[in-house]
Formats: sequence, C-alpha cells, structure tokens
Amino acid sequence: MKTISPDRESQIIDNYNKRKLSQFKKRRNLRKTKIFRENIRFWARIFSIGLLVLIFWIIIDLPQWYLNKNIFTSYPNKYLEIEGNKIVSTRQLLSKLKTLKIPDKPVYLLNTKSFENKILELTPVKKVFIRRYWFPARLRIVLDERTPVLSITPTPKIEPVAVFTNDDGIIKILGKEYLPLSPSKETYKIITYDQFSLWSPKLIKYLTDLAFYIENSSNEKLEYIDIRNPDDVFIQLKDVKLRIGRINGSTTFSNIVKVIPVLPEALKTKNEIEYIDLRWDNVSIKLKDKEKKQEPPKEKTAQ
Repeated sequence: MKTISPDRESQIIDNYNKRKLSQFKKRRNLRKTKIFRENIRFWARIFSIGLLVLIFWIIIDLPQWYLNKNIFTSYPNKYLEIEGNKIVSTRQLLSKLKTLKIPDKPVYLLNTKSFENKILELTPVKKVFIRRYWFPARLRIVLDERTPVLSITPTPKIEPVAVFTNDDGIIKILGKEYLPLSPSKETYKIITYDQFSLWSPKLIKYLTDLAFYIENSSNEKLEYIDIRNPDDVFIQLKDVKLRIGRINGSTTFSNIVKVIPVLPEALKTKNEIEYIDLRWDNVSIKLKDKEKKQEPPKEKTAQ
C-alpha cells in the first residue's frame, strides 16, 4: 500500500478546505442576495401601500367632494337641482336654506336631515327627498307637495286669498304668499265672508265631496260654490246657476240629483235662465228679467 507524503497530504487538505470555503462563501452570498431581495420586496410593499394611502387621501380630500358654500345663494346653478315645486317658489325654498351653514364635510359624509327639516317648515311641502351626487358635489332636491282642494275668495271676481289642502285627512291652509297656484293645481272655489281659518276638517271634506259630486253628477265644470249666505247657497256651473238653499248634510246631495233630468233641456235655453231652483220638491227655473230700463236720450249741447 502506497503511503502519501506529508506534503501531498497537506496539499489535499488545503484543496479540500478551499473548496469548503468556496462553497460556504457561495451559500453566504446567496443568502445575502436572498435577504436583500426580500428587503427590497418588503420596502416596495411599504412604499406601494404608502403611495396608495397618499393617493386615496388626496382623492377623498379633493374640493370636488365638498359642496359649494354659495349653493343656496342663487338658482339655477350647477351644484343644485330642484324638482316638484309647483306651489313653493324657488325663491322661498332658497330663503329657507340660506339660513343653514354648509357643513365642512365631503358630500358622502353629509347628513341632509337639517336641510330636509328646514324645507318641511314650508307649509305646502308634504315630503322632501334630497339626493347627493359626487364630482362635482351637488344636491338634487325633490319636493312632494300637498294637494290643494278648496280655494277661498270673498267674491267671484277676486283671486283666492287662501287655499285648503287635504292629504289623507291632514288639512293645511296656504296663505297669499303661495298664491296664485299653478294652472296645473285645480281647486274648487268657495265664495265666503266667513272666518275660514276656523273651519273644521269635517266641513272642508264635506265641501270638497259636495263640489266633486256636483261636477260628476251634472257633467258641468264647477265655477264656484257661493256660501256667503249660509241659508241661501248658490252653485255656479259653467253654463247655469243652481240655487240649493241651506247646506244640510246628505239632503243637499239628494237635492243635487234632482237637476240631472232637467239640465239637458235647461242648457238649451241657458242664456235665458237666471238659476235652477232646487230648494223645493219640484224643480223650478227662474228666468232672467228681460225688462230693460231705457235711459232718456241725452240733450245735445248747443254749439
């Protein structure tokens, strides 16, 4: 068996140690590279998250998220839409909203309850819906107004001084500030000298039902019901006048029915009729007085 010289053995050991050292250095370098790459990825994630947070913060803090402070100063403007206001004027609506301070909040965090409560202070408004929109921040106000049923006036030729509304039995009075109504808001006209603000909801419903019944029974447009003399009530239809006497619950409805058979013939001579009298069991017709007073001829002045 051959023996290895000490020098050769030493050389072999040195070579082995060099290879081991080289392998160790390679593994260490690989480990350092791996750690470096992991650190890069970690800080890249941190940077990306920070950048996203910054971008998100910048976006949510853009001025387009906030309502214009002068949104209720004038109308129309690009920050405000108003719908459904047939009775309430835009000026009246803005006048209410101007008193409110616009919250310094993005529109998506804005509570519109204070706006709604302020608008509901307007008598004609039954419900209000406020929708919020983004970019730019703006509001859309939709009004659901009350239903006018009776208009009150002291004489037929004067514009109404007040209007009653009735919504599921809830009665409200609209004053002059909301008049005249839009032509799309039709009401039954009541002529009276009475203190109508003291009328009960029952009476208002009765007069509304009576007016509706008169129109539908006669197929004639109701011009007004004249109750200035409660004991001698007149009903003016489009082409003829009815005299019904005192309003007396369901009896009045029964009296109205009596005009149906005679109305077609009466309308043929409507220009000669003063009124149809429904106060008695038998219907009678009052003709106009054809006698005309002739004025004496005026004397010519001397020239």
